[in-house]
Amino acid sequence: MKKALPYIAGLVLLLLLLALVLGGKKDQFDHRVTLNRKDKIPYGTYVAYNNLKYVFPGAALKINKKEPGFWEDDVVQYDTANQAMLIIAKEFNANNQELSELFHFVSKGNDVLISAYDFSVDARLFFHMSLSYADAGYQVSDFIPSLDTLELSLPSSPFTREPVQFKYPGRKFYSFFDDFDTSMSYVMSRTADSAVVCLKMRAGSGSFFIHTAPLAFSNYFLLHKQNIGYYNNFLSALSPGATSVIWDEYFVHKPAYDRPKDPSPLRVLLEQPSFRAALLTALAGLILLMLLGLKRRQRMIPVVKPPANDSLDFVKTIGRLYFQKKDNRNLALKMAAYFTEHVHSHYHLATDNMSSDFVTRLSQKSGCNEKTIQLIIDYIKFAQENTALHDQQLSEFYTSLNKFYKTS
Repeated sequence: MKKALPYIAGLVLLLLLLALVLGGKKDQFDHRVTLNRKDKIPYGTYVAYNNLKYVFPGAALKINKKEPGFWEDDVVQYDTANQAMLIIAKEFNANNQELSELFHFVSKGNDVLISAYDFSVDARLFFHMSLSYADAGYQVSDFIPSLDTLELSLPSSPFTREPVQFKYPGRKFYSFFDDFDTSMSYVMSRTADSAVVCLKMRAGSGSFFIHTAPLAFSNYFLLHKQNIGYYNNFLSALSPGATSVIWDEYFVHKPAYDRPKDPSPLRVLLEQPSFRAALLTALAGLILLMLLGLKRRQRMIPVVKPPANDSLDFVKTIGRLYFQKKDNRNLALKMAAYFTEHVHSHYHLATDNMSSDFVTRLSQKSGCNEKTIQLIIDYIKFAQENTALHDQQLSEFYTSLNKFYKTS
């Protein structure tokens, strides 16, 4: 049971993580405000972009991703008239240099629509305007729908004979003009409470359209009931003879000057539910692996030293003892006894009668020459028959034995 405890704990932890990721009430409505032309989510601009070809049937539809002053010639022509540019973004963070380039473009007889929730300080000064904000800052329609409902109107002129109201139950996400230069501006659109959300400003031969409710061009707003009429009527105020319509993406992706950097580089990936679920699953597996590895399956095996040859050390010690006492004959007899035991155990020869026949047979089995073997036998007989052995004789006997052992 104790061995299975880590597996049970890991399984329970994994189930809890999966329940956290997959469980709970899921909000099927995507509240992200991207205003991207490729996004089909409620607050993308897929419908607005793809309907431009019906509002401007004779115009070429182009995409611009460069900042003003660095436009590509095949996308924007600086000194050519009858072009319309649409800039739809959450924040219009243009600087003075970019505004000057846009003014030059408009003054040549082109129209630029800028629809954004917020404008940079340079842009407000450039257009002589100030803004206030009506958006709640978060989605509140589930609680108090009236706080987060956008309702816009178009005046009777130049669009229709009577003012027309357009409404949807989505986010407000708009600001409005609380001050602007009436001598150079014309009101194009208001909210239900008469707040101004769009101005037309003449600049040379062209016009700026400053619009502060960008979600009026979102998929959700345009597809709600008859709201596509707001889109059609509003864009009809731009140059109807435009030969080129440019959808700008530069300001959609340009960050705000004072926006703090997101500390997490994985922010974009973590916004994707599938990636977030995969990451949590990987973390659960890693935690499970760590839990299972807390208890080792086997104790560490100690390093075992090879057994020492105590017999050899004993022999060497005894030999040194005899040598120091000058008992050469006794030492020679010990070496002779080891020799006879070695021959008997390795070559299975009887050593009680070491005759010439014994010498020949031992030489054949061991590979040692007969002369060396005969010399060893002679020293053995000499040690057995005499009471003393000279150092030189003991050394020669030892040398002959070593030669035999190394050869055999």
